[in-house]
Amino acid sequence: MLYLYNNTFEKTMEYLKKIWDLIFPKKCINCQKEGQYLCEDCLSLIEINPFNYCLCEKLERKNKCENCKNRNLDRILSATSFKGIAREVIHKLKYSYLEELSIPLALLILNYLQNINCQIDNSFIIIPVPMHPKKKRRRGFNQSEEIAKIISQSTNIPLSTTLIKIKETKPQMELNRIERIENIKDCFAITNKKEIENKTILLLDDVYTTGTTIEECTKVLKENGAKEVWGLTIAREIELG
Repeated sequence: MLYLYNNTFEKTMEYLKKIWDLIFPKKCINCQKEGQYLCEDCLSLIEINPFNYCLCEKLERKNKCENCKNRNLDRILSATSFKGIAREVIHKLKYSYLEELSIPLALLILNYLQNINCQIDNSFIIIPVPMHPKKKRRRGFNQSEEIAKIISQSTNIPLSTTLIKIKETKPQMELNRIERIENIKDCFAITNKKEIENKTILLLDDVYTTGTTIEECTKVLKENGAKEVWGLTIAREIELG
């Protein structure tokens, strides 16, 4: 009976979604062309980063410079800069709850990884930066998790959700650098240590700014046996000072 109920519910939701799309057709958030929330032409306008930069604001073309050599994170890979169309699309995904935007943003990351010829294979594990369960229920999805699923399916890199968030926090974007570090401290935990032991992790988040969230996640992953952790984000925002 439960299966029949769920099946009927899903069909009803699909029907209502079609009606909604007829009344309020999808439009590209950049050019307003109907059909998709981000059309292929506008997606192609987002400039892909040509290099792999260090973790700090110096943007040296290396994994770690002298300023960031003591950080837990081993390297950061960001597909584009947090500006223009990319910034608008990420905001719509996170704050207007347009989950379908996960697809073109995942494609952007995949194109970036191909362009920089990064040696990533299925010996890695991809882990999304988690949301606290209450926040995920409010939003309906975790954007990092949705993008990680698509990348995992496209590359055969195993997906793990062993990293969880155990404490609610204030939004990082509302805080300065020092406040961000205190805000995110001791927020994460591992549910299955065996999944990550001696593994290289692709830790996926939407935007890399100061790196405090990814750094805290990395600390927990390495304390539980991860060999290396590479940050992987849609965009990178440079915050000087």
